[in-house]
Amino acid sequence: MNKNKKIIIGILIVLIIVIGIVVAYKIIESSITNRADFNFKVENISSTPVETVDIDNQKNEKNYYKEIDNIKLELNIPNEWNYEEIPRNEENDFYKYALKLYKNNENQYAMLYFYNNSFGVCGTGRTSKNIILNNGKEAVIGYYDENKNWADISFYNINKNIAVMNYGLIDEDADEAIQFIKTINITENNV
Repeated sequence: MNKNKKIIIGILIVLIIVIGIVVAYKIIESSITNRADFNFKVENISSTPVETVDIDNQKNEKNYYKEIDNIKLELNIPNEWNYEEIPRNEENDFYKYALKLYKNNENQYAMLYFYNNSFGVCGTGRTSKNIILNNGKEAVIGYYDENKNWADISFYNINKNIAVMNYGLIDEDADEAIQFIKTINITENNV
């Protein structure tokens, strides 16, 4: 009988150790998945285009996405900047889509347009400078009458209908706008 007691005690000790390991594992697993900085990303699996804005506080920017006529626009907008989609109406029927970008003053802004037709400019008094976007593609910044603040940014080599116009941004705000506009990605959505 002494031998049977030893076997039963041995089995009980093994069961207690196994249960202890399982409980410890569940406690550790629960503490990891309930952490505030544990990030999950949910993707849109719908075939319907949607506008999304993902705020990444570590980068201090909003990741903006919009799809228009199978063209995807993506842009990283600094958190200090505001944006507003401008609805198309009878007065504004020259574009399919417009996004107003401003920092402190709503009356000094840049406007990203997706025009109905190709973007074009007047050459009188105009100079231009090529820039490389963050994705390696090229855009053109236009200036008028030797003004140090830009007038427009066109993406003619990527999409002839998309451009950004400057409506009163000057100095540091104008320069800052160029830097985040360089994050734009314009891609055709292959359906």
